[in-house]
Amino acid sequence: MSLPKKNRQKQETFLFVLMGLILLGLIISGYFLFVDKILPGLSSSGARPRTTLGNDDGSSAPLAAKESVPLVAPSGDGVLPDMEGQVITLYFPSRREAKLVREVRKVQAEKLLLSQGERLVRELLRGPFTPEARTCIPSGTQLRALFFHQGVFYVDFTREFLENAPGGVLDEALAVYSVVNTLTELDRKARVRILVNGGEVETIKGHVALNAHLTRFEPLISATN
Repeated sequence: MSLPKKNRQKQETFLFVLMGLILLGLIISGYFLFVDKILPGLSSSGARPRTTLGNDDGSSAPLAAKESVPLVAPSGDGVLPDMEGQVITLYFPSRREAKLVREVRKVQAEKLLLSQGERLVRELLRGPFTPEARTCIPSGTQLRALFFHQGVFYVDFTREFLENAPGGVLDEALAVYSVVNTLTELDRKARVRILVNGGEVETIKGHVALNAHLTRFEPLISATN
C-alpha cells in the first residue's frame, strides 16, 4: 500500500514541476513578444517627428545636418537662421567712457572649448560692429595659437600686439581686459595668460603686467549697455 502512494506523490511532484516550467516559458515568451512586437509600435506612435529642412537639390535632411555661417560677415551682410549658430559675447572699449562694452554676435557653433576660444579671439580681432564701440587690439595683430591648461587660457599673439600698441594706461588696460573678459565668458573662473610670438612678456608699454595669470575684471565693464 505504501509503494503506490509514494509513486503517486512522485507523479504529482513531476506534474507540478512541469506545469511550473510551462508557466515560466509562457511568461518569457510573452515578454519577448512585448519587447519585439508591441513596444516598438508604441514608441514609434508616440515619438515626435524630426524637423527637416529642404536642401538645394530638393531633398530633405535632418536639421542638425545643416551647416551654419557667421551671423555678420565682414561686409555686414549674412544672417543666421534663428535656430542655428551660437551666441557669443565680446568686449570692446566704449567711445563714450573708459569702460568695456558688450557686443553680442551669433556665429557658427563650435563644440570644443578650444575652438570656442579661438572663435572669440578671432571675432575680437575683427573689431566691433556697433557704433558705440571702438577697436582695441593693435593693428596687424593676429592669433598664433590658443590652448587651455589647468584652468588657464594661453593666448599667443603676433609681435604686432606689442609693436603697434599706442601706449597709455587706459588703452593698454582696455586691450588686455577685452581679451581676458571675452575669454572668461566661457568660464568665469578661468584665468588668461597673454603671450607674444610664443614667449612670455612682462607688459605691453609698462602699465599692465602680463607675466602673471589674469582674472576677469567686472568693474571695467560698462553698466549702461
